[in-house]
Amino acid sequence: MTESARPKAFWPRQMIPPTPESFKELARDGGERLAAVSLAQIPAIPAGAKIHDNGCGSGAATTAIMASLPPGVAASISITGTDISRGAVDSYRARAGSSSWPAEGLVMDADSLSFPDETFTHSFGNAMIFVGPRNNGVDAVKEMHRTLKPGGTLLLNCFGHNNVLEPIRKASRATRSDGILPEWDSFEQWTDPSLIAGIVEAGGFEKEAIKVVQCHMFVNVGNYERATTLVWSMRGMPSGGWTEEDEEKWDEAVEIVRRELQQTDGFRMLDDGTAEVKYPVIVVTATK
Repeated sequence: MTESARPKAFWPRQMIPPTPESFKELARDGGERLAAVSLAQIPAIPAGAKIHDNGCGSGAATTAIMASLPPGVAASISITGTDISRGAVDSYRARAGSSSWPAEGLVMDADSLSFPDETFTHSFGNAMIFVGPRNNGVDAVKEMHRTLKPGGTLLLNCFGHNNVLEPIRKASRATRSDGILPEWDSFEQWTDPSLIAGIVEAGGFEKEAIKVVQCHMFVNVGNYERATTLVWSMRGMPSGGWTEEDEEKWDEAVEIVRRELQQTDGFRMLDDGTAEVKYPVIVVTATK
């Protein structure tokens, strides 16, 4: 089939387009909050620390690190942010420059780091382990272990449960004649804390040096009507693509997402029309 003859994708007219800005709006400050609750599980970062922000994105973990440090310590450390996405690294570099971070950004695959052995005192993977590395993250952890100094600290995290997944599934079943589920249908395996702990052990860390903590965070998702429309727009598309049926039943589907998300543990509707959603978090730390 020629490119000109290929059928065009159908986009429901109510859909918020999937742009980098839309995904950023959907995430809000969730990455920074995830990093902050995770950093609380390790001792305070000391002066002179050399930190690897692995899978840095636009700098959520680095933002939380810098916010946690007194000025004297912040001026003495160095941070290297790496990501396989050039666009993410460009964003990280721009943010580092505008925020005067002691940081550099490099394009690099987490599974094959180019740093020498024993380079860093701390190696952080904020929302990284479950979204990209191959071999279920084991190869990435091996590289983090290799590049940590003896006595260095590893920190990884993941969501213990994704609160919007089941509301999206219910909306899919209720509004699609074939009940097809959304293309985005992940995270179940990561709800077991022993999974990520086992990955860290398989990556080279001694079992006795691994600590698992389950905690939670709250994220204000902004205007609730807008936020739930974003959730369905960004996460509700079935594997075969949107259909005219999705457009016809768009309002019904979004209302189901809206109603079901309100039933999740810890949900809080605020007087200003915004809402806070509670996210369980699993944090794994290890010492080399």
